Amino acid sequence: MAFRFRRTVKIFPGVRLNLGKRGVSVSAGVRGANVTMGRQGLYGNVGLPGSGLSYREKLLKRGKSGRRSAKASTASGQDTALPPIIERIAQVQLNTVTGEITLLDANCADLGNEAMAVAKAYANEALKENLAEQVDAHNRMMEQIGSIHLGTPAPDQFPQLVAEPFDQPEPVRPEPRKLDWKAWLCPARRNAILNSNERRASEYQRQHLQWQSEQENHRRKEGQRAALYQRAQQASVPAMELVLDDHLMDIDWPQETSLSFELSADGKVLMLDVDLPEIEDFPKTELRLYQRGIGVSVKELSDTALRKLYMAHVHGMGFRLIGEGFACAPSVETVVLSGFTQVTNVATGRVEDKYLYSVKVKREAWGAIQFGNLAQVDPVEALAAFELRRDMTKTGIFRAIEPWPAVFDPSPA
Repeated sequence: MAFRFRRTVKIFPGVRLNLGKRGVSVSAGVRGANVTMGRQGLYGNVGLPGSGLSYREKLLKRGKSGRRSAKASTASGQDTALPPIIERIAQVQLNTVTGEITLLDANCADLGNEAMAVAKAYANEALKENLAEQVDAHNRMMEQIGSIHLGTPAPDQFPQLVAEPFDQPEPVRPEPRKLDWKAWLCPARRNAILNSNERRASEYQRQHLQWQSEQENHRRKEGQRAALYQRAQQASVPAMELVLDDHLMDIDWPQETSLSFELSADGKVLMLDVDLPEIEDFPKTELRLYQRGIGVSVKELSDTALRKLYMAHVHGMGFRLIGEGFACAPSVETVVLSGFTQVTNVATGRVEDKYLYSVKVKREAWGAIQFGNLAQVDPVEALAAFELRRDMTKTGIFRAIEPWPAVFDPSPA
């Protein structure tokens, strides 16, 4: 892949890497949700791709599950130990392609049918509820893929600065150890306690000074960001490029996306190249929870439905990025956006860029779109209203095109 323009941005959907004493779990992309069960009980974890939000709730509490209480209580009402295999369960995963539900240990090894039987016996309702969350998260992601353009700002809607919070907790001053009666009788004990208090106070002072320094550094960086946004609003070319770079990271993107862009020296033209997903790698399933029992049914989209969804997505990506370009760069009069995929040349075996469409848009014409009614806008048709290079059949089969050339000589980095 060879981007044509010097500034490259990679936008990731929400990815969380959770490190713990008993293993590692990752929640990201279309998975969106998982269940973890271990020594402290059964937990549900739901993540919405790209939003940075997560949901975690303890699902199985001691003595709170009807089936568990019936099976794991003695006649006197005392709880017995949970089955040993529960100690090994670290994660429950749903395969959104096959519908398969798998229980894994901390090393991501399949624990098999025995663990599944235990989970069903001790947390049947909790598993159903969490699977419903996973199914909803996947289906919402599929909806978002076809409606990414709905968040497109109007061309005069300069982005607001989203401040990054300083979330490092302030160190807590330690309570000094008090001198007991033994310390008054034993000078060595008294000195040991006093020395320990002095070391702890000194360490606290060091940690607090470091915390204050990091807090001040954070404030300084946030002040620089605020000044950057202000300069961008005043049409400073370097500032507009940096704001566009910064703001693109905040887009709720359903899949990992790479793009490159560059502003002309006078700030009037913005060129963008976006790396589109290949249709072969596109998600193509809809999920439904079993009405009875534990399970998820999978419906695969037809070829026609998949191509329609793909068309909506790749054009919606372009529509959204054009809008973000006009909004983040007030001096821009023309945006030229080209979308490509990567294909293997069967003659040479080399991976090459295949441009699917390339569109040139003027700010005045872009402003004619009703941004308050984007639900009624079809990005496929919307881009065709501008200077569009595209060779596509009605069923969404693309043939390679030559993109619009750069209207200025891209400067080296």
